[in-house]
Amino acid sequence: MAPPDPRGAFGGFVGVRTLLSQVDGTAPWIFNGSAPRFASPPAASGPRLRDHARHPLGWWGVLAAARAGALSFEPTPEPSAEQWGDYFALCLACHWATVATFVPTDVDTKIRMHLWLRHMPPALRAEQVELSLELAAWDPRSVTARGVEIVGEGFVSGHDGERLSVQGGGLVACRMTGDHDHARRLEEAIEAELWREARAFVALAPQRGREKELLALAALMTHNAGDVDQGLGTREAKRHAAADLERFGDLAGRGPERYGGAFARAAALYRELLAAEGHRHYPLREIRALRADPELLLPLGPCLDDWGAKLATWKAWDDDVRAEVLAGLADAARKVRNQSGYYRALAGFDAHFPGGLTGPRMTRALPARVQRDLKDSELRKRIAVRRESFEASLAKKTREILSRF
Repeated sequence: MAPPDPRGAFGGFVGVRTLLSQVDGTAPWIFNGSAPRFASPPAASGPRLRDHARHPLGWWGVLAAARAGALSFEPTPEPSAEQWGDYFALCLACHWATVATFVPTDVDTKIRMHLWLRHMPPALRAEQVELSLELAAWDPRSVTARGVEIVGEGFVSGHDGERLSVQGGGLVACRMTGDHDHARRLEEAIEAELWREARAFVALAPQRGREKELLALAALMTHNAGDVDQGLGTREAKRHAAADLERFGDLAGRGPERYGGAFARAAALYRELLAAEGHRHYPLREIRALRADPELLLPLGPCLDDWGAKLATWKAWDDDVRAEVLAGLADAARKVRNQSGYYRALAGFDAHFPGGLTGPRMTRALPARVQRDLKDSELRKRIAVRRESFEASLAKKTREILSRF
């Protein structure tokens, strides 16, 4: 891959080669062919990156076309309108591909604010609106482990919130410019997605034995409601989209009757049971081995026993690499206060690695400091809790919270 561009290479924004190198750094399996699911990008043709987006794997098509040089993106202080349109598509693709990885590309603010609110020809804004609406067809399953499948409503994930944020930014831009037709279409798309998630919650909530999935859905809905707030969270929105803010804003805190109360109930579950798990997982960014395969992507916490078991048995690693991963995970558990997910991952690792965390095989590979950390009495107490007991306790608390509504 070509070296990154100089700072501000594309109209003052991060350059195209830099964006692609960031994707390659956090998700190398997209480009290097190491993951079977990424053996060959979707077939598409056309002179624009935009032309490669019309596919359920459109984000991948855009990335592949950009990397292959389908359009010239040489550093320039004044891109053309057409180049800005393709840059918008590329930023969306980079964000979609990496937002659930350990080191997301930092382009979400650019998408929902700067690339919507800068002065642009009406035809370019219309193109951006169309692409933001087409995001509903982009399938995130191959680039996230943070989702839940609900019969009748499909796959709900954090990517839905990213889409809502993009559409919210577009809605503000259309209100500002008096583009009523496109504003209406974006408004309808946001409304439809919020109702889809609300229906998913209503369908899942009564089902005993599926509390873990319900908590995952609650975390996703609360996250996605926050993304709506970010998309509508500009000064321009207060002046031009006040009605949209009133309708869609602060779903987790204000107006609990909206969407049948589903977001209010989801937010209650999140606040009482999951808030400590909603951090950015910064300590895991330092563990480069976790970036080697999409199967290692981090699921939603706190029920991470299966993920920990996967780390303990990942066939591509030898004991030295596994020890590096374990050391990083133990360090993360120490750094992030009040969370339970990392401890559950350690419990899963302990249960599935021969001899456990402190057995002779792992001890030979670990530095002395990490060996001491893994023998800490509080850590041992936390990981000694049986998975069944931990999840049964969560299920009981879930039912107690729902009974208040």
